Formats: sequence, C-alpha cells, structure tokens
Amino acid sequence: MNNLALRAISGAVYVALIVGATLSGGFWFGLLMTLFALLASMEFTQLTGSMRPGDGAVANAITATTVVATAATVWFAARSIAVVPVIAVLFFLIRGVLALYDRREQPFMAVGRSFLCYLYIALPLGTFNALYAVTGFFSPASRPQLEILMIFVMIWLNDTGAYLVGSRIGRRKLFERLSPKKSWEGFFGGLAFCLLAGVGAGLWMDSQVGMWQWVATGALVCLFATWGDLFESLLKRNLGVKDSGRLMPGHGGILDRIDSLLFVAPAVSLFLFLSVYYYIL
Repeated sequence: MNNLALRAISGAVYVALIVGATLSGGFWFGLLMTLFALLASMEFTQLTGSMRPGDGAVANAITATTVVATAATVWFAARSIAVVPVIAVLFFLIRGVLALYDRREQPFMAVGRSFLCYLYIALPLGTFNALYAVTGFFSPASRPQLEILMIFVMIWLNDTGAYLVGSRIGRRKLFERLSPKKSWEGFFGGLAFCLLAGVGAGLWMDSQVGMWQWVATGALVCLFATWGDLFESLLKRNLGVKDSGRLMPGHGGILDRIDSLLFVAPAVSLFLFLSVYYYIL
C-alpha cells in the first residue's frame, strides 16, 4: 500500500473518531480528549528527551497526572469552570513535590518540560472538555455537540482552504523560517473558508452562539490554527526532527495532527465563555 493510501486511511480514521466521539456525548468526547492527551504527552516527553532509560517512573507519573487532570475537567466543568485553574494549581504542586525526589542531574529541566507539556497539551484539551460540557448543559439546541463539531470542521476547512489556494497562487511566504510552504495567499484562503463556515453556522445552526460570534470564531480558528501549526514546527526544528511520532502513517504522530487544535481550543473556548456562556463563570 502506497503512502498516499495510508495517509488517506489514517486521516479518515482520525476524522471518524472525532466525529463519532463528539456526537456520542460527553463521556466519549472526554475519553477521546484524554486519549489525545496521553498519546501527545508521551510523544512530547520522548521528543524533549525526558523519557530516557531510568526516567520511566517520573515520566509515567507526569503523563498520569496530565491525563487525570484532563479527564477530571469534563466531569466538573458543568458545575464550575473554575475547576480548570484549580487543576492547574494542583498539577503545579504535585509536580513540584515530585521534583524533590528526582535524582537526575538536572531535575529542574525535567520540571520545566513537565510544565510545558501540561500547558501545551493537557490544559487546552481540558478547556475544550469544559466547553463541550457547557454547551451540553446550557445550549438550547437539540444537538449541542454540533457546536463543538463545527470548530473541528473549521480547523479542517482552514487546512483545506490554505492548501487549495496556497498551492495554486501562493507566492508571498507567510513564515519561511519555520514553514517554507506556507504563504499569505494560503492563509487568506483558509480564512475565507472559515468565515464562510461561520456564516453557514450562524444561518442554519440552532445555537446560543449568534452570527457575529460564529464569524469571529471562524477568524479565531484560522489565526490560532496557523499559530499552533507554526509552534509545533518551531518545536520540531529546534529538536531536529521531522515528525513527532509514527502513530499515524503518512501524517506522523498525534501531536502532528492536533497541533492546530492545541492553540484553537483554549482561544475559542475563552472567547465563547466570555461572549456566550459568561453567566456561568
């Protein structure tokens, strides 16, 4: 089987998992986000060198704490969004205490990697869990999960629009130092797709999110998806690797697939909490 076919199959499985979990309810969505956190955290620890021989116990403790923190958010978010910073503080305390018993030569560097892993991976996915729970409890729509699914669709449309426009008329480099193939034309192509999706959601989706908020969400998705992709490119260039892993044939690792989501999730969640669901904060 050639690389293109493997890429198509693994991509289809990835999309099917997201669509299925999102439409199936909070438990399955939370479970999928937790799985993403677990796999991405393992890739991150391997990439940054914090999972060397003899470091397994500490790395596993870091990963377990990350997963528990992410999973816990979905259960308590409907009662209070304040659980997100509370979990962050608990992680800080637990990881700080673990560092005292770390006998490696540079335990402080390991702590720094752990904190970045939590802030970069677990907290964004945990915040997205919180948004899912809130839309389920407070949205008048018959299928509030569609609001979350629309955010994923916008991410995919941004990639599609950027590729279609950039590959045809892309001339001016967007960020050549980190991603030579990205162009300003591709960026605006992705933006156009996202804005059109926002207009469509505002017109046809029964939701508390209004037209202007959907359009603003589309703009935020385009901007932060681009930044999320560039941030992971920065990480990989600094570490001298092409892919974060080999979990998804033709795509790399799970971190390669959710890099945009890790920036989009907290940005869009914060916007919707402040502009739509502010009464629960």
